[in-house]
Amino acid sequence: MQQPSRRHVLAGLAGLAGGLVLTGCGGGSKAPTTSLAPDGFTLGARFADGYRAPAVLAAGTRQRAPFVLIAPDGWPVVEGAPDAIDVTVTRGGVVVHEGSIGRHGEPGVTPYYPLVFTPELPGDFEVAGPGLGDPYPFRVIRRGDTRLVQVGDPMRAVDTPTVDDPRGVDPICTRFREACPFHDMTLTEALATDGPTALLVSTPRYCQTDVCGPALEVLMSLAPGTTGLTTVHAEPWMDEDLKELTPVIGAYALDFEPSLVVADADGVIRDILHFSMDTREVRKALRRATA
Repeated sequence: MQQPSRRHVLAGLAGLAGGLVLTGCGGGSKAPTTSLAPDGFTLGARFADGYRAPAVLAAGTRQRAPFVLIAPDGWPVVEGAPDAIDVTVTRGGVVVHEGSIGRHGEPGVTPYYPLVFTPELPGDFEVAGPGLGDPYPFRVIRRGDTRLVQVGDPMRAVDTPTVDDPRGVDPICTRFREACPFHDMTLTEALATDGPTALLVSTPRYCQTDVCGPALEVLMSLAPGTTGLTTVHAEPWMDEDLKELTPVIGAYALDFEPSLVVADADGVIRDILHFSMDTREVRKALRRATA
């Protein structure tokens, strides 16, 4: 990973994947008004698609690829984004997935559409849909070609910073107000408890991609209502010089943030949300770990 400037942070891969790097997560968002994408819109990836950045989707397990809609002027669609878009995913001209993708995103954040499917084989894929212009290409790699954790893998123990032992990380939490409540124990300690575990890697102070959203605040609102859940938040940077990465980044092979990994009481990963997330997706992820 190249060392970014102070305000570039880890937004590079997520921004480049969609062809845009937008400063801030703002902009008002009105309620969707249609159920299909208007003609002239195209898809823009908000994940590392294998062309603009090294691929992150792996064959053989459930994968999630968040897209946004791009208007004819080249900017992501915010106002008037449809409730859902219909898509077809093909590999070598063969249909491997069809369905409708619902609109997601918190108020004030660019709406996104997470494509969730299980690619059985690696290779070059395309996603297309009515009114969405040319198919959007992306790549799926062999599971053995990535160190990213996958659904079904064991959670990886890391001695993340805590209030009592920051382990050289300063600050341990870049939340705009006070630090979040997810720094009482390390991830290693959390995995030794009897319940499910959630790990959020994010840097809220430096959120810069248009779909990054208030991931930490969302998790803070939902975690207390999840029975037995132990939640850990970890920052990607050792300090505010943004030059040295924390150990959790290497352990989870992350080149981006935010990333939420949720494991059941046995430490087996049940859901993963990379690049973007909202209340509905986080709630569903937490439920998978407690089902």
